[in-house]
Amino acid sequence: MADKKYTGSAMDRRYRSDTIDIAYNARRCIHAEECVHHLRAVFDNRRTPWIDPNGAPADQIAEVIHLCPSGALHYERKDGGAGEPTPTANTIRLWVDGPIEIRGDLHISGAHVEIADETRVTLCRCGASDNKPFCDNAHLKSGFQAADPPAKPGQALTVTGGKLHIEPEANGPLYIRGSMTILNDAGEVIFAGEETWLCRCGHSTDKPFCNSMHRQVGFVAD
Repeated sequence: MADKKYTGSAMDRRYRSDTIDIAYNARRCIHAEECVHHLRAVFDNRRTPWIDPNGAPADQIAEVIHLCPSGALHYERKDGGAGEPTPTANTIRLWVDGPIEIRGDLHISGAHVEIADETRVTLCRCGASDNKPFCDNAHLKSGFQAADPPAKPGQALTVTGGKLHIEPEANGPLYIRGSMTILNDAGEVIFAGEETWLCRCGHSTDKPFCNSMHRQVGFVAD
């Protein structure tokens, strides 16, 4: 599958060098700090500016940016190097007491978001984010709890690639369609299929799936 060419967002901050430009979207960042832990020569939150695109070779920078779960970091190669590869499978991973991490060939469409080509996102499922549908770490303050669901043996997909469409429904769940595998935090398969609705109000008793509790609790989200 073709590499992604990052087209950018109006919210991005750009850090430029002769070989690679790094784009950082602060609103998408959940401070997982994969970048800081793996390449402090480039990503160092103890200094200003905290990103130095001249701090390491472009290949190394790109490799570390791929680790960013939220998609807050992207890059544009200027040295002829490859862009970010599109994952061959769409995977949704549940963080215990935290967001939904999705990797794949993603299209996100909602009232206030339209991203046709994305590879990495972390989406809110506690209901408290001020940057819905994206996680903003509100779960850390709200006391959101979501235990790791058990694996479901026998779940598998014949076709795992292709576009995954993610649509936050107004005042309701995340509607997701396209080939996908949902993993618990331990990396075990809990669902594999072509369509599902995931809770984003934080109150479902069948997490991660929606069971219409958003109607009872009066969940509001465009």
